[in-house]
Amino acid sequence: MLKRFFLSRKTVITLILLMLGAILLGYSFPQRFLTPPPELDTWQLANPTLAKLSRGLALDHVYTSPWFAVLLALFLVSLCFSTWEQFRIALRKSREGISEGESFETPISAAELAAGLRSLGYLKLGGRDGADRFVRHPWGYWGNFLLHLGIVVSIASSLLILLCEKRAVIDLLEGEVHQPGAEWIKEERGLLAGKLILPEAVRLDRVVPEYYDNDNMRQLTTDFSFVDAAGRATPFSMHINKSVRHKGMRIFQGKSHGRAFFVKFTGRDGQEHGEVFSLDQPVDRNTASYKDFVLTWLPSELKTKYYGDAERRSLDGNNPLFVMRLMEDGKVAAELPLKVGETGRLGDYSAQLVKVERWGGLIFIDTTGMAGIFLGFFIVCLGGSLSYFCPPRECSLSPAGSGCRLVWRATRFERLYRDEFDELRSLARLPATTDEQKA
Repeated sequence: MLKRFFLSRKTVITLILLMLGAILLGYSFPQRFLTPPPELDTWQLANPTLAKLSRGLALDHVYTSPWFAVLLALFLVSLCFSTWEQFRIALRKSREGISEGESFETPISAAELAAGLRSLGYLKLGGRDGADRFVRHPWGYWGNFLLHLGIVVSIASSLLILLCEKRAVIDLLEGEVHQPGAEWIKEERGLLAGKLILPEAVRLDRVVPEYYDNDNMRQLTTDFSFVDAAGRATPFSMHINKSVRHKGMRIFQGKSHGRAFFVKFTGRDGQEHGEVFSLDQPVDRNTASYKDFVLTWLPSELKTKYYGDAERRSLDGNNPLFVMRLMEDGKVAAELPLKVGETGRLGDYSAQLVKVERWGGLIFIDTTGMAGIFLGFFIVCLGGSLSYFCPPRECSLSPAGSGCRLVWRATRFERLYRDEFDELRSLARLPATTDEQKA
């Protein structure tokens, strides 16, 4: 009963449609691990109803949600039943002989014709009822089974990844170190996975952005090092489309990078506050990058922006311009533009831009099962090749009077392999069949 349910066309189509619907939801709703926090906040503010639905149904992390895991498991069960059926069909076809096909009789002996069949690549696979069975490319019977098996391996590996994968993001300043066990900016885990803990401390050494004259990015290089307990550093370098693998973990370049502005605030009472404002890199030299901050010691909201170069000569110059604005009741109460080393007044505080440093993001992924996905794709390709390039051609050879009788058929694309039948007639010293004779 259970097998019949999972093999029914209605069940299979329903599961496929649900899988496609889940993928569409993952594409339509911003995924929290892949979307920068400012963009995610903006989307949630603009779509409060959808944001509530997204949080309630885990639509902001579709591929690590429990309901997607259940859906994937049901799809896998259906595929396993289907694969078993394909195995039984392939085994039956490999063992059984043909019952019908094109045939001819010839006065030459069965032994002589059998030798000719072997010279053409036909293999003897037993016999039945006094007839010998020969098959060319018998492995082609297993093409459909391998296609299903490859899909099963890929889906099973995907389910393993969904349950066990750990991903995390960290933004670091140049020279900053992230210790094992420290908190991440963003983290996403599979249903059975624990917290992602690095095997060693990681240090961001350098972020080097390169741009064309039109401000489009040419290359972004990130240099970082893993530092062990003894202080020994293992350096790595990666750039766009190049990741790094270290101790079973894959490291990718983060989507964001920019500048961090170190500002010292001094109140009228002499009390000092040090703050670091990290902003994304602007999109071009004439457009500022914006970010809002709420500081516990500052009663007003602080809006900031910066230009890559104060003179607008380049997108990534050595003289960036940092601007702070104090907001009160939605209006600008005070504004202060600063370059490195400059000091100015911002409301009741004196502010000095002490230094500017670069920052960059690193993405760490600890996953199990990725090799299975590649193995599954290989099996799928192998099964497809066997099905479409190696279809079996069967021959049944039985005694008939003083000679023998041969029955032939191709299991797929029979018109394409029709010449083989004519070649067999030539071996039997019979004329080839013409189109008129066939009619």
